[in-house]
Amino acid sequence: MWEQILSAALLMLIMIDPTDKILLVGLLREDYHIRDLFRFILRANVLGFLILAAFALAGQIILQDIFHIDVDALRIAGGIILFKIGAEALEGGIAFTRQEEKDLMSLATVPVAMPLIAGPAAITTVITLAVKDGPFLALSATFLAVLAVAVSMLITLRLTKSVNKKLLSTTVRLMGLFIMAIGAQMAVEGFASIFARVVHCAA
Repeated sequence: MWEQILSAALLMLIMIDPTDKILLVGLLREDYHIRDLFRFILRANVLGFLILAAFALAGQIILQDIFHIDVDALRIAGGIILFKIGAEALEGGIAFTRQEEKDLMSLATVPVAMPLIAGPAAITTVITLAVKDGPFLALSATFLAVLAVAVSMLITLRLTKSVNKKLLSTTVRLMGLFIMAIGAQMAVEGFASIFARVVHCAA
């Protein structure tokens, strides 16, 4: 069970992608007090987790009872989305526009909690995990992934006043390659499962 949770947590961490959050903390560190940024990090990650937790708990209801969506169809759609996101990251690295946002807590809610933490890729993944492996595993994996994001942001806050953007851009491109591979695998698994059911019904 723990191996499944850790594997799912790693997947969620890749989908959330902490690199842009680390860059944001490095940028804000130049203008805000460390205590304010600590509260900013805490609020953003708590809200991000709550949003993802809501989708983990209601994922099966959203898919099967409301929209009548097959989980394999969601895997295919999610895989295509992830492949596209990964390709964009691999091609361009991180392109982050600094915003002059005076209300730090508002910034923690939008865009950090959503969509930077609870974005389309993470939401698709957490729903898929909840339907496939159950809400407990999805919640546990999401908690560990968001905790890792929060810790990485706090480490950045404590250790440096800025982030090496060239190194970060290289890291984002590498993560983009992994995201493309995961997206392709998700889509292939979805197609294979649907094909297997069609063949079984035809037989």
